[in-house]
Amino acid sequence: MKVIAIVSTAGGTGRTTLSAALAVLLARRGRQTVALDLDPQNMLGAHLGIDGFAPQGIAHALLDDTHAWHAHTWRNAEGVLFVPYGAVSLAQSARCDARLAAEPRWLATALAQLDLPRDGVVLIDTARYPSQQAEQAVGCADLVLCVTPPEPAACATLVVRLAALRSGGAQLRIVVNRLNPARDMQRDVLAMLGAALGDGVPLVQRVHLDGALPESFARGTWLFDDAPHSQASHDLHGVANWLDTWLADAPRKPTHRDGERA
Repeated sequence: MKVIAIVSTAGGTGRTTLSAALAVLLARRGRQTVALDLDPQNMLGAHLGIDGFAPQGIAHALLDDTHAWHAHTWRNAEGVLFVPYGAVSLAQSARCDARLAAEPRWLATALAQLDLPRDGVVLIDTARYPSQQAEQAVGCADLVLCVTPPEPAACATLVVRLAALRSGGAQLRIVVNRLNPARDMQRDVLAMLGAALGDGVPLVQRVHLDGALPESFARGTWLFDDAPHSQASHDLHGVANWLDTWLADAPRKPTHRDGERA
């Protein structure tokens, strides 16, 4: 299986919405797909059509070694296996962070318990980078998708964090989300971002802003079903097609176990 971490270095990027949409689109392409919520906001389930906030999840395995996080998974109508973060208090959240800081390979060990085929995929929606959750996801990922809106502050933050994101060893790609071509400022920001990234970190895709997206979420439907010919729907399919091709062609990332055998 391959692991894809979906991160952002700013708030309000649409990262969770994009994570849910890509999980569904990959499942529809026949991929066995796991969507893992590694954000204490615990919102990914709502985007995947799960009623309410999951009370138990992977956070409770961090709090208690006897807790089996995989006993609290869900499968949505699209066949995506969803692993919630779980509802935690502020004090519990701090304990989770401390556990992750003390055990940098905790998530990788947890993912090893998943019985997925070689062509299966785990999509991890993380807390905002930098965070303990995002660091764990980046550390065990084969591919990191960094989501950013074409706004000055968000892109400046991304450029500052770029070296740290690349140091994880995974392939890194950028998805520009909520693009509004009518705004000259956004075009200027994209040009500056492209210059800062250079040739080493290409933009995978641009997803255009669509006012119908929150309406689809409120109805419990998907934009690419409600408005299949919209630009944003086309963009989302483009990202999913790119990921599907990448999953078929990407080599397996070496693990710590490989180093021990060597």
